[in-house]
Amino acid sequence: MGLPRYRIPQRRQAVPVNPMHKALQRATRLTEAEIRETMAAVHHCATRVREGVATELQVQTLRTTMLIALEIERLGYVRGMAGHIEAALVAIKSVLDRNSETGEWCPTPLHYYELDAITCMVDLHDHQLRQLSAAELHTATKRVIAHMQSQGGGELVNAAPSDLGMECAL
Repeated sequence: MGLPRYRIPQRRQAVPVNPMHKALQRATRLTEAEIRETMAAVHHCATRVREGVATELQVQTLRTTMLIALEIERLGYVRGMAGHIEAALVAIKSVLDRNSETGEWCPTPLHYYELDAITCMVDLHDHQLRQLSAAELHTATKRVIAHMQSQGGGELVNAAPSDLGMECAL
């Protein structure tokens, strides 16, 4: 019987990382193009909801956007919009409740207070995005996703612009 052979673990190669570049990339504010790209889907979904022809995915996209806005508020990045966000969430919840009464999705027109709350919050979310860095937005988004998954809120759906009914992506 010989001595047991132990394998010597290999050392990991150091990956060259420029910490200043990484910090600057995460700390920079969102560019105008990034804000436009993010808000294009939100504006499209809000328009469809306002017209009374929204699909369930479009309403859920608006709801998720409002949850991200609420998380931005909770994290303290941009403060003072909690009342508007909660009003928009109540409006979206009432739209979802009206449509789930029958068991199958049937778009319904909005009441005035729902229209006002959703329109106001879409405009305020645009303002929120202009105040955030990329890292702050990613942190808020990851927290909303983790919260929804921990509650058994279903699966994560990465919706393409064509899934939302948008003709072309920006």
